[in-house]
Amino acid sequence: MSAQVPLDVTNVLSVWFEVFLYGLYCTLFVQSLDITLKRQRTKTVPAKVFFISTIVLFIVATSHIALNLYRLLRGYVWLAEDPGPVLYFNDLGRWENIAHDAINAVMTWLGDMLLIYRCFIIWNNSYYIIGLPTLLLIMSIVTNSVALRLFTEVRLGTLFSPSLVAWMNSIYAIALAQNFITTALIAYRLWRQDNVSIKAGLRDARPKSSLRPIIRIVIESAAIYVLTVIVIIIMYARGNNLQFVAQEAIVPIIGIVFTLISVRLAMHSTKMLATTVPPARTLTDWQAAPHRHSFLATSGDTPGTLSLASGTDSTINPSGFTIRKESMYDDSGSGDEEKGRLSSPNPL
Repeated sequence: MSAQVPLDVTNVLSVWFEVFLYGLYCTLFVQSLDITLKRQRTKTVPAKVFFISTIVLFIVATSHIALNLYRLLRGYVWLAEDPGPVLYFNDLGRWENIAHDAINAVMTWLGDMLLIYRCFIIWNNSYYIIGLPTLLLIMSIVTNSVALRLFTEVRLGTLFSPSLVAWMNSIYAIALAQNFITTALIAYRLWRQDNVSIKAGLRDARPKSSLRPIIRIVIESAAIYVLTVIVIIIMYARGNNLQFVAQEAIVPIIGIVFTLISVRLAMHSTKMLATTVPPARTLTDWQAAPHRHSFLATSGDTPGTLSLASGTDSTINPSGFTIRKESMYDDSGSGDEEKGRLSSPNPL
C-alpha cells in the first residue's frame, strides 16, 4: 500500500475541496436561475420538472456542506480532545455521520433520476429505453440503504471491513454504469438524429446547424462525474485515504454537472440562428424565432422520431419528410398560442 495521507488531514482537505466546488456550483446555480426566469422557461411539464429539480438539488447540496462544516467543528474544536478528530470521523454510527452519508446518497439518486428522465424525454417517452437505467437506479437505492444500515452496526473505523467492502464496491460500480449507459443513450440518440437529418437533405452538415456541439456538451459534462467516480473506485480499492476527498466532491459535482449542461446550452443557443434546413425549405415561423434550433427531421417511415417536448407541431414539406418543429434551447413556452411557434423545454 502506498504512503497514506493522515486521516485528520484528509478530513480537512475534503471539506475545503467541497467548499471550493460549492462556490463554483453557486455561481452556476444563480446563472441557471437567471436564464430560466428571464426567458420564462417554466411553462411546460419537463421545464417545470427541471426548474424545481435545480432548486431541490441546490438545497440538498447546501444541507450537505452545512452538515460537513458542523462535523468539522465537532471533530476539530468541540471534541478535539476526546475522542479527537480521527476517532470522531471514524465513528460511522454517529447520527451526523449517518446523515452525512444519507444526504450523499439522496443527491446521487436525484441526479440519476434526472438523467433518466432526460433520456426518457429525448427518446420520445420510451419506457423500454430507460428500463436498464431504472433497474440500476433501484439497485443503487438498495445497496446504499444496506450500506447505511451497516454503518450503524460496524465497529469504529471499519470502513474497509469485509462486511462493507462488497457493498461499497457495488455502490460505485452501479453509479459508474448508470451514468455511462444513460449518457451514451442520450448522445447516441442525438448523433443518430443528426445524421438522419443530414442524409434527408433537410439541412447541411455545417457546425452551426449540427447537433454535434450539443452532444459534446452532454458528454463533457457527464465525464466530470464519471471521472470522479473512477477516482473513488481506484482510491477505495487501494485503501487510500484520499478517497474521502473525492467522496465529498460528489455532491457539488452532481449539481455542477446538472446546471452546467443548462448554462452551456443556453450560451450555445445565443450564437445560433434558428435554421438547420436549406434556405429554400426554411419556414417563415422558424426564421422568426432567433433562439430556436429546429433540427428534428426524420423520414416519414422511420419509427420513433426524436421528441424533446411535451407536445409537437409537425409540418409535412414537399420532400415527404416530417419536420418536427421543436426547440432544444428555448423552453420558455412563449408563443404556444401562435401557429407554428410551439416552444419546448430544454430537456438537457
